[in-house]
Amino acid sequence: MIAELLAVVAMSGPSAEPAACAVTQSALPSRRHGGKALWTTLPEDGVINARPRDDGSLFWKFGWTPKRQYPGGLAVTGRRLDAAAPPMTVLAVRWGYSSTGRGSWATAVNFPTAGCWRITGRSAGVKLSYVVRVVAA
Repeated sequence: MIAELLAVVAMSGPSAEPAACAVTQSALPSRRHGGKALWTTLPEDGVINARPRDDGSLFWKFGWTPKRQYPGGLAVTGRRLDAAAPPMTVLAVRWGYSSTGRGSWATAVNFPTAGCWRITGRSAGVKLSYVVRVVAA
């Protein structure tokens, strides 16, 4: 009897359902998230459909808009919340201006794995964090 039960459990394998991920949602129609000093735009459903790369990592770009340009730029980190994984790798952080003259940062990153990730941006004492689910597009 126990051997039969173990066989059934072994055949069912791990659940295909992703672990719960409490993604950050914006209450604004613009999907803006942040404070008066730094903000970003969140994905509508909290899911990033990142582009798979040849090495198995997942590529994505984030935008960050400050109230004003901060000296020293922007530092971005990412940590997986639902399983052990290496940290997100930041490939580039670039400052640029829109057609309105407002400045912002574009950040290119690689996630080593899909999953639930906390992204944090820091600039001149200002910190902004949010949670997204990263999946392969």
